[in-house]
Amino acid sequence: MDIKLYYAPGACSLASHIALEELHVRYRTVRLNLAEGDQRKPEYLALNPRARVPTAVVDGKVLTENVGIMAFFAGGLGQGKIWPTDTWHQAMALSTMAWLSNTVHTTYSHLFRPMRYADDAASQEAVKSRARIAYGDCLKEIDGLLAGRQWAIGNHYTVVDGYLLVFYRWGNRQGYSVKSMANYARLMDRVLARPAVKRVMADEGITLD
Repeated sequence: MDIKLYYAPGACSLASHIALEELHVRYRTVRLNLAEGDQRKPEYLALNPRARVPTAVVDGKVLTENVGIMAFFAGGLGQGKIWPTDTWHQAMALSTMAWLSNTVHTTYSHLFRPMRYADDAASQEAVKSRARIAYGDCLKEIDGLLAGRQWAIGNHYTVVDGYLLVFYRWGNRQGYSVKSMANYARLMDRVLARPAVKRVMADEGITLD
């Protein structure tokens, strides 16, 4: 199987990158520089007209969006290694990843790129101010959901845990006190200690800060 993953360092594509590395399958990566507009170049738009990362190309077929990519890799290739084994927890994993993608990520986008949602400077500041509160609420909600759990879903590491690292890291970089969120921080300590996660972060050239 020929697998190629297009990603940008520290972007949400980190989650799919970690999932692939956890599976110990052969794959290639293509790094995009979003600041320089690689995602808007014709050759990339031919694969992903949305101009977003990640994009996976598997035996010539294109798959976009973290939720779809991780569900395919973890559920289709992983043989349960990083995917829940029973249907209830599989549904919980998809439900959680959908919320992370549709709500938590979108909230962060309002904070990090308010120019997407408002034209003038004053309106952008208003969007950013409201999003800062909302993203903090999302982080607190995640912390609450993790209470009493060793892993996010079921009783072993899954792609959801790697996906949660994305939002924890973003929160840390934006000055949120994520390290004081006991449940979230403990989970992230376990995730960051995983060899695959260490390799991916080194490859992308990123740290928690």
